[in-house]
Amino acid sequence: MRLLASVLRFSRLSRLSRLLRIRSCVVLTLACGLLAPAFVRAAEPPRDAPTPTAAEPANRAGAAYHFSVAKMLMDEGDYRGARGAFEQALELDPSAAYVRIEYAEFLSRLGRFGRTAEERKTRLEEAAEQAALADAALPGNADALRAIAAANLALAAEIPDRAEAMAKAVEALEGVRAVEPHDVRSMLSLGQIYLRRGQAAEAADVFESVVDTTPGYLPAYRFLAEALLEAGRRADAAGALRKVVEGEPENEAARLALAEILAEQGEHQEAIDILQAHPAPLESVEARSRLATELYLVGDLDQAGDLLGQLAGDAPDSRFIRLLHGLVLSAQARNEEALATLEPLLDGGPGDADLAVTVSELLLREEREDEAVDMLRDTVNRLEEDGSGAVAAEVRLALGRLYANLGRWQEVEETTAPLVDGAGDDGTESVPALLLWADALAEQGRGEAALDRLRTTAAGRGDETEPALLSKQVELLGLLGRTQKAVDILSALADPREEGEGGEEGEDAREDAFLRATEGLHRSEHYAETIVPLERFVAGRPDSVIGRFLLGAARERSGRREEAVAAFRALLQDEPDFHPALNYLGYMWIEEGENLDEAVEMVGRAVELDPDNGAYVDSLGWGLFQLGRYEEARDTLERAARLAQDPTIYEHLGDVYAALGDANGARRAYRRAMALEADDPDEVARKLSDLDSQTAAESPDVERH
Repeated sequence: MRLLASVLRFSRLSRLSRLLRIRSCVVLTLACGLLAPAFVRAAEPPRDAPTPTAAEPANRAGAAYHFSVAKMLMDEGDYRGARGAFEQALELDPSAAYVRIEYAEFLSRLGRFGRTAEERKTRLEEAAEQAALADAALPGNADALRAIAAANLALAAEIPDRAEAMAKAVEALEGVRAVEPHDVRSMLSLGQIYLRRGQAAEAADVFESVVDTTPGYLPAYRFLAEALLEAGRRADAAGALRKVVEGEPENEAARLALAEILAEQGEHQEAIDILQAHPAPLESVEARSRLATELYLVGDLDQAGDLLGQLAGDAPDSRFIRLLHGLVLSAQARNEEALATLEPLLDGGPGDADLAVTVSELLLREEREDEAVDMLRDTVNRLEEDGSGAVAAEVRLALGRLYANLGRWQEVEETTAPLVDGAGDDGTESVPALLLWADALAEQGRGEAALDRLRTTAAGRGDETEPALLSKQVELLGLLGRTQKAVDILSALADPREEGEGGEEGEDAREDAFLRATEGLHRSEHYAETIVPLERFVAGRPDSVIGRFLLGAARERSGRREEAVAAFRALLQDEPDFHPALNYLGYMWIEEGENLDEAVEMVGRAVELDPDNGAYVDSLGWGLFQLGRYEEARDTLERAARLAQDPTIYEHLGDVYAALGDANGARRAYRRAMALEADDPDEVARKLSDLDSQTAAESPDVERH
């Protein structure tokens, strides 16, 4: 999942703007009069502009006549004559504000279509001046303000230093907003200007006012969604996008943007529903890639794989699609296909680290241990030579874990030692490495040394109850036979603090420390000792799902099965999709041959919730075996073996092969279980012996493989 997260870096905002096509060129649209007939208020009229004075009645009549002539000549295309008529009208009545507004609009049109840049600039400056004079005559008049905005926006497109003109346009549009907030076109224009200037918060404020006053106007919701996204208000943007999708169900880009937000919120199924509700098949690679990603994340591997197969043909050069396809194939336990898809992506670049770890895990599943080790070791060496220390450390840790899976503890110690020794006593950057290093020492009989180092590190960090370090200390105490000391640690953390003591954050940390410490004692196979502290913990925190789960597990492992079953049933009643409990209770019954149908249903649900969990897939396969569905059990357990190298899985697989009469397959599986250090090697050895004896009895001359 980490590898998937590292490549899920879509250019969301830029793509939204491109695909929605909602940010038009503000200057052009406003200047061409597409969003408003005339526009908005400038800062102030020119300081040397004369203040219009009222005309005599006769002059006003003459001005009205010349104004009518100007309009007629405009309609006939006689622009020179129209201009002269406007000038005569204003000479007769300088205070005729609406004549100036019309004249400003006329000059703006002339300016936009002037033959030379200088001619366009001159006409637009005249238009801005006339609009400013109209505003001086009629302060706050919306028509005058719109005329100011139109002239200045057009002028801004013609001059290098456009800041002043744009500022006047914005001030004018804000003036319109103050006097006519229902002027949708002007508000959309103002919001678009803010968007273009990178003032997303201001743009969002404008567009929110538009949707408040005109709630059914979809273009406003499109603009609002873009502004909110750019302002970082993604949750609010989801609401606007829902409106767009409701009104324009065919708008694929809006669906994609909404799905991405839902995915960020963890609402993966809803993201799928949004994309799949598109009335036609999704067209864009981006939308289909998002759908495939969400299908993968909810465990619908077949549908995700089919979609990615199509995408691989449509976008063969997309590294992301190939990577995601490889991850899906890996989750399906189609290891060879996954390797064939992912290995070519290793190009020696800095992005190889996570991919190398994934490929090494696939190689391990295919029992190609040496290749897996070589890949990680080579990657570590290359990264360290390149000076990529932090990334190299992550891969070195993965190499240590690989050695641990193989039981090569001396190499685990050697691999993790540089990470532990190089971090200082506080272990700030290397707690995972320190924990793995401690495991290596404990496995080699040096648990006390590991315990001392953990205590020193915790003290150096100033937090002796740091959950991960405390958990490992308790585990080591259990392994070293100092169980009472471990129980004392649990008991000290089991009860909630008094109200107000330490604050909510401190109490959360205390709960986490207790739960992790309990898990540590369980790892050392001490279950009964944790029951009393767990009962106290759960009594004080009845909503703790993990606490209730651990209590059920402790009771089961201590032989108190009826209490364990009751605890798990009660937990699943409250949290029906808590897959650890589904798998635990289901596997309990499967092992005992009880309630098999319900048990298989439970573990099947756990697999749905966590499809690439090898332990869950093993539980399902073992349940199918107990039901006598051997072929289904074989297929399921083979997938489990491809997902995880676990001796129990191979022992189960050997039992299935034996039931199907595949003696060689059973023998190989049992031997693999022995190589992986089976939990009960004597039992596996007995099965191998019985198998050999049976084969010899049936065919004494057949050579055993």
